[in-house]
Amino acid sequence: MKIGYFGIALCATALSATIANAQDINAYKLLNLSLEDPTLGSARYAGMGGAMGAIGGVSSALKDNAASIAAGTKSDIGLTFDLYSNNDGQCSFAVSDASLLFNIDHNNNSGYMSSALAITYNRNRTFDSDIYLKDKTFISTTNDHEEGGTDAINFAYAGNINNQFYFGVAVGITDLRFEKSNVYKDPYLTDDLISNTDGTGCNFNVGLLYQPTDFMRVGVGIQTPTLYNIDESWSLVENGVEIFDWLLEYSYKIHTPMKFSAQLGFMVGDRANIGIDYSMRNYTRMWGEYSNLKMRHLEEDIKEICKTQHTLKVGAEVNVVGGLDLRAGYAICTAPVLEAKEACDKLASLGGAYVGDYWYADDYDNDGNPIGEEYYHGPLYSFTSPKLRQYISAGFGYSGRVAYVDFAYIRKIATVQYMFQQPFDEGKCDFVSTYANELGDQKYGSNHFMLSFGFHF
Repeated sequence: MKIGYFGIALCATALSATIANAQDINAYKLLNLSLEDPTLGSARYAGMGGAMGAIGGVSSALKDNAASIAAGTKSDIGLTFDLYSNNDGQCSFAVSDASLLFNIDHNNNSGYMSSALAITYNRNRTFDSDIYLKDKTFISTTNDHEEGGTDAINFAYAGNINNQFYFGVAVGITDLRFEKSNVYKDPYLTDDLISNTDGTGCNFNVGLLYQPTDFMRVGVGIQTPTLYNIDESWSLVENGVEIFDWLLEYSYKIHTPMKFSAQLGFMVGDRANIGIDYSMRNYTRMWGEYSNLKMRHLEEDIKEICKTQHTLKVGAEVNVVGGLDLRAGYAICTAPVLEAKEACDKLASLGGAYVGDYWYADDYDNDGNPIGEEYYHGPLYSFTSPKLRQYISAGFGYSGRVAYVDFAYIRKIATVQYMFQQPFDEGKCDFVSTYANELGDQKYGSNHFMLSFGFHF
């Protein structure tokens, strides 16, 4: 495919957008909005690679195991700042974690030793990718930039029974903000297609911890699906002039998959902690809904190309002297979708449904058959297929009788496969390898510098 088609595809997408209301609601879009970064939280949590579900004592671990806050002995208030930069050198500053934790000692003989109450804010995802591609002739370029994040406010309760059994429940109110800009340039044209996506959702967490010995703790956790209500709008800027301040304005829903997790922690007195956390999400269970009507072909696409994502986190902290601790961690997330070539072949065999080839039903009869169907089609010019993600972290901290301070560094390394479809050849999907390189893989990274401080009380 010649590079000139890429610009034509971009223009065709923009011009057809007003009649193709759901052109960007596809399996890859829903998947991208549903993913989480497993290590974001407080600096202590991040420094250990997020492997603190069984170690406990930090509010950030609520998303792994709601019982973890009961495993600590101190009440505290804390705040974490995150300075992060992506591969194009752009920097952003955000609050990644804030917490208020109350640990209540019951001092009775019933075996119910203590309970914990927590109100927390946590960043679950930072959209920070920046992918730059150029034609082999160096005539045309495209830049695909994403920014924003997914945040959650959690309200949690946990209990401690005989310092052996711990249980916890939490409700999370989530907020999503996603901005995407795709800039195409050639000697005659510069097009910037911009989308703004905002949404809110809710989920629940339950968790259990069991401590058979003083030095080991095991746990399991379940997070329910998050149901997002999404509002999205699109605009087009051509050669520096805003052609349309809106191309699309529509709403839809995303139902993320359930998360199952298991944790193992080893505590060597006050000298060291080692954590191992595992979680899984089956993304074939994800679905989207537009105008309160499920998209039949979208569900088929999700089942065909998505798969279960596995996440493994390991981390350790060692007390060097006094209240000074050193930390290191590593996390890896497998691809939640088939390899791009295999996915492309499957989607093409379905008639290119992923590019907006959807049926919408105005109503259904008692047998579930659609009534009053309408057909919409619109070309999707580009999308990314997420692959392996890795997180390498290190940090240190000091904790005194009243105050504590922690620092962490996270290096995120991600790989995506970047593809686009020919709008004039329905069902055919081309790799950007014909445009950028032989493999079609695009690697990008980001750096997070995190600082936490707080007080015990």
